[in-house]
Amino acid sequence: MQLVNGSRLTPSAAVLGMMVLALVLLVLRSSGIYPSVMGDEYTYSSMARVLPLSAASIPNYLYLSIYKGTLLCGSGFMGCTKLFNALFFVAAAPFIYLTARRFCDVRVSLVIVAVSLLGPINIYTAYFMPEALFFFTFWVSVWYFLSLDARATARQWVIFGLIVGCSSLVKPHALFVIPAFCLCIMFFAYKALDRWFVTGLKNAAIFVVTLLLTKFIFSYLVAGKAGLTLFGNFYATTLESNASSLQRYLDILLAAPSIVGGHLLANALMFGLAFAIVILVTIKALSNRVVLPEHKIAFCTLALLLNLIAVVALFSASVAGSNAAETAFRLHMRYYDFMLPLLFIAVGSQINLTQEATYKYWKYAIGAVMLLAIIYATANRMHPFTLSFIDNPELRGYTLSKKAFVVLACLSLLSIVLWWKSVATGAKFFIFAYLPLSVAVSTVGANIGIIERTTPDAYDKAGQFAKSYLSPAELSKLLVVGESAPQILRALYWVEDLNAGPDLTYKPGVPYTAAQTPADKKWILAIGDVDFVRGDFHVMKFRGYSLAKKIGHLYPLVVDFRGVALPDSVTNITGLADAESWGTWSAGDKVTMEFAQPLPSAFELEIYAKAFGPNEGQAFDVVVDGKSYPVTIGKEIEPHKLQISNVGHNVESLIIKVPSPTSPKQLGVSADARLLGIGLHQLIIHPPK
Repeated sequence: MQLVNGSRLTPSAAVLGMMVLALVLLVLRSSGIYPSVMGDEYTYSSMARVLPLSAASIPNYLYLSIYKGTLLCGSGFMGCTKLFNALFFVAAAPFIYLTARRFCDVRVSLVIVAVSLLGPINIYTAYFMPEALFFFTFWVSVWYFLSLDARATARQWVIFGLIVGCSSLVKPHALFVIPAFCLCIMFFAYKALDRWFVTGLKNAAIFVVTLLLTKFIFSYLVAGKAGLTLFGNFYATTLESNASSLQRYLDILLAAPSIVGGHLLANALMFGLAFAIVILVTIKALSNRVVLPEHKIAFCTLALLLNLIAVVALFSASVAGSNAAETAFRLHMRYYDFMLPLLFIAVGSQINLTQEATYKYWKYAIGAVMLLAIIYATANRMHPFTLSFIDNPELRGYTLSKKAFVVLACLSLLSIVLWWKSVATGAKFFIFAYLPLSVAVSTVGANIGIIERTTPDAYDKAGQFAKSYLSPAELSKLLVVGESAPQILRALYWVEDLNAGPDLTYKPGVPYTAAQTPADKKWILAIGDVDFVRGDFHVMKFRGYSLAKKIGHLYPLVVDFRGVALPDSVTNITGLADAESWGTWSAGDKVTMEFAQPLPSAFELEIYAKAFGPNEGQAFDVVVDGKSYPVTIGKEIEPHKLQISNVGHNVESLIIKVPSPTSPKQLGVSADARLLGIGLHQLIIHPPK
């Protein structure tokens, strides 16, 4: 590549430069992004950072093992996650380039690398999700696969199975491409060998067996018997619950074609020429005895794309209606957008054709179908399908601006018209004009959506506060309430304790009561304007959220002095020494207990206590509301009961006066200088009868 000053920039240096630039841009773009894809991010973060690998509901054990390293980053784990994502994402660039160079010239290959790195798919580097690492492993797989032919050795097919097996440990979705890869293996054997069936079947079998062995051996080593699963409990449960009868299977099969139509329409709209080329060249590949490089890339691309669209359509149909977000119009394009650069490579392979393609009637017919699809999609703006930055960032960014959408659709139409006139001209226009422009518009649109999450909302702030305020033991006793169940997961994402959970019994506008909480929960993190029933909670209010501590049953009130935490209804105790295994000595002339709520007007006070030194056998005064109730305490711990009555309103303290505070040092017993008097083991306030 010639520069202005006459020096030359090598392709390797150009790819490296794009990688560095993309890495810097992605890290800067993602650094301030808060969790957005709930509950995917909550699920993956929990499995990687909180749960042991054996408890993971999705068997992406390689991904989880790597991202468990974010635990070393402490509270900055999100920054480390995004750095990992960006590094893995840009690491795919050399493999995209090397794949493209098998079929395209240097300039085209570099353009494809650039649009792949800077395309809307890079928004997934901002999330705690496996998409970035999967993007890398997929392109390693494709690069190696396209270097093989029908005469590849068994060792090479083992290596390929090992690579795809590792990819399946990042996302089990890699298993869905097995049919497409096997079809390609069989097809290329058919075109190249006389005994094609046996050889193709053997190569495919070696690939599949190695893949499965890689997956299951690694899974067993890191997760034990729990790892011996294809898709894990999450997907197995989802499929079982949504495909539980013959009628349900029929419903899925009937719903799938319209979803397939939506995906085909979306791809025709954005990549109509690429779609037309892979179809036409695949027809050529099927008709010719010799498979040319352009045939190979087109056939593989079409096989992978149609395979994945079919799988995605069946999945979408199976979960449609399971919740408000899952509908038959939801296009899960993120389950295959990692392979879209293959479409660009297929187009690039046509640029240097020395002669016009044959099959002109096929070309006109396929192009006409694409033209009609583009016109239809433009007129309806992909209605009624749901456009989302999470599910289909390319399509959402493409259609975000109405004016830009119409311009891009017209350029997509133009590329097909030019292709009709000349294959090379249409391909050049697509690669050097339409593709960079459409990717730029889509990426800007996608980033507009993601940048909205640079400011933390009340759910983020509430979760982060609870994480810093509560001890690890207390976090497990936390409930989160709010008006939005999906956003509650955002708060729980920061809490990082799977015993904490949402309380879906909360109804907006209805006061929240302690009675509706489980017995083992004592903290309520409330986002929004939540009213708490007075007397049930101690509430700390902040801007946008509250943290409430449940006040348990007041009576009988048991205070254990053996180092056990104070009950919620006791706010403070003064005049005590450090706790010991049997209880606590008083330190000074009195012990004062303060309560969260006023004491009853009458109650029975039960004290388990012993006296020290000269206090043995003397009367200790228990003072409530200014009235003294004497109790004689001996040398050993024994129960003592007092009947307290006529207590005034708003009395929130109880005092035990020590008659003769004395230190062991004064008695010559030891060097202990503490002024001891009463040894408290337990104090119980019984409710009035």
